[in-house]
Amino acid sequence: MPHPQLRLAASSPSIIVPVTARDRVELGHQVDSLARVRAGEEVRAAEEGGDAPAGGLPFDLVEWRVDLYEPFTAGVDPSGAGAAGTGIDPVPVVAALGAIAAALPDIPVLATFRTTAEGGGAPLADETYARLVELLAGSGLAAAVDVEYRHPRAAEAIAAAHDQGVPVVASNHDFDATPSADEIVARLTAMEDAGADVAKIAVMPRSAADVVTLLAATERRHRDARIPLITMSMGALGAVTRIGGGAFGSAATFATVGEASAPGQLPAARVREALDLLHPGSGQP
Repeated sequence: MPHPQLRLAASSPSIIVPVTARDRVELGHQVDSLARVRAGEEVRAAEEGGDAPAGGLPFDLVEWRVDLYEPFTAGVDPSGAGAAGTGIDPVPVVAALGAIAAALPDIPVLATFRTTAEGGGAPLADETYARLVELLAGSGLAAAVDVEYRHPRAAEAIAAAHDQGVPVVASNHDFDATPSADEIVARLTAMEDAGADVAKIAVMPRSAADVVTLLAATERRHRDARIPLITMSMGALGAVTRIGGGAFGSAATFATVGEASAPGQLPAARVREALDLLHPGSGQP
């Protein structure tokens, strides 16, 4: 069965929830919980008068944080020889991705290995990074893969994903500060120029003015961008961007059903309520 397609639009921002499991047992618990939440919302909507519009459900996509999973956090040298000379054992990786897809067959999965350079949970040798992206894309189970646009092998990784026909979410994270609006725009532009299908940036505010900077840069880039943008200001100070970003051009937000994967993520059900107020009747793109 082909995986669900990635569809993003600022007029109807999608909610992405992270899967942060450390091992197969925890992965099973997390995806079962997500499936129950999704099914429960569908049943409740049906009881209230018919089929639920997709926009009324608590989340639209899941992001699997591959870097938090045990093959990469077990202390094994990630640059060591693996199956087919890739430096990666594909069996647990594909099995985990398959478990997510099987539990949530109608939900697109964004597969992400976040490197330690951008706040991730495990190291990965540079030469292995593009191979992992290619493995995730080639599995046929991911609707999109994340590629850090500043990674030394970013161009190779983007090309590998596109060779498999899988869209790329290019990403950049600043956990220390908020760059200038000009710099944020420049980074988002560079992601599009590199061939990304979606451009994502997350920054840390130190003041309310920093939050305004992120939103202003988003609106400015959205006017010219030919691809969807995902932008956010992290932490409690930036929470408003996780709800109101669509008005400025951000096509998705990250929220939680369970464990968060970044500072400031809000509960998905509450974010859905807020988005339904801000974007009434828009549904899913």
